[in-house]
Amino acid sequence: MELRQLRYFVVVAEEMHFRHAAERLHLAQPSLTVQIQNLEEELGVRLFERSNRRVHLTAAGERFLKETKQVLLDVNKAVQATRQVAEGVAGTLSISFISTALVGVLPCVLRSFIRQAPGVDIELEELDPEEQMRYILRGRADIGFIHGAVTDAQLTTLVVERDQLMVAVPARLASRKTIHLASLSEYTTILPAPFSSYGFSEHVRQAYELAGVSPQKILQVKLLLVGLYLVSSGIGICLVPKAFRNIPVRGVVYRPLAIEPPPMELLAVWRRDSESKPLQRFLQVLREEHTSCSEKQ
Repeated sequence: MELRQLRYFVVVAEEMHFRHAAERLHLAQPSLTVQIQNLEEELGVRLFERSNRRVHLTAAGERFLKETKQVLLDVNKAVQATRQVAEGVAGTLSISFISTALVGVLPCVLRSFIRQAPGVDIELEELDPEEQMRYILRGRADIGFIHGAVTDAQLTTLVVERDQLMVAVPARLASRKTIHLASLSEYTTILPAPFSSYGFSEHVRQAYELAGVSPQKILQVKLLLVGLYLVSSGIGICLVPKAFRNIPVRGVVYRPLAIEPPPMELLAVWRRDSESKPLQRFLQVLREEHTSCSEKQ
C-alpha cells in the first residue's frame, strides 16, 4: 500500500466520480481505476460501489475514508515537523548563562530568535562558567554565555558583548562623579562567589589590582542582583557591568571607575562539532543581532 494510493482514494471519495477525480489528479482515468482496484485487492474489501452513472462508498469505504484522512494528516504533520527541525525552526535549544548575560545582550537576541523560530522549545538555566563548560561538553546544554578564556579545542566562541565595569555604591556617595576604589577601602566589597581567576570575578580582581588596592572586607554572593540590594542596605559596594545601570535599585547609584580595567568580553560558547539545527539557527541570529542589541543597552 502506497501513500499515493491513499491520496487517490480520498480524491475519488470526495468527487464520487472517477473521471472528475482523474482530471483533478492529472491522471488518465484507466490508471486511476487500476490504482483503486489494486488498493481494494490489497485490503480485501470493496471501497466503492460502481454503476454506469454513479459511484458511492461502501460502509467499509466510509470507515476507510475517515481513517485515511487521519493518516494523511499525520503524515503531513510529520513531514512539516521534520522540515522545521531540519531548518532549525523546531526542536529544543538549551541555553546556559551567567547573570550578566541576562542583563545584557541575551534577552534581545532571544526575542529575535523566538520571532524567527517560534516552534523551538527554549530551555534556560543560570550556571557558573565552569558548570556551563561541563554541560556543553556533555551535551546537556547547546550554548553558554560566559566571561573568561576558553581553551578547550572541542569548543568554539564568539564575542557577543564588550562592557566596562562600574561600581554600585550607596546613594550617599552620589555626589562623586567617578570613584577611585582606594577611597572606598572602609566599605565591604561584595563579590560574586567564588572569587577565582575564572570569569567575571577575574575582571573584578583586575580592577582592584589596577587601582593599587586589595579588598579588605569581602562578602560573597552568587547573584550580582543580590549584591545590589546589599549595597542599597549600606552593607558595601559592588562592581558590576555597565549594563546594570539600567536596573534601578532604591538607594543605589552607579558611577564609573577612575581607573578602568580593560572591557569585559561576554562570550557565546558551543561545541565545535554540534549538529543541532536550532543551535545553528540561533547562531545565525546571534551573529546578525548581537551588535545592534548591545547598542540598545
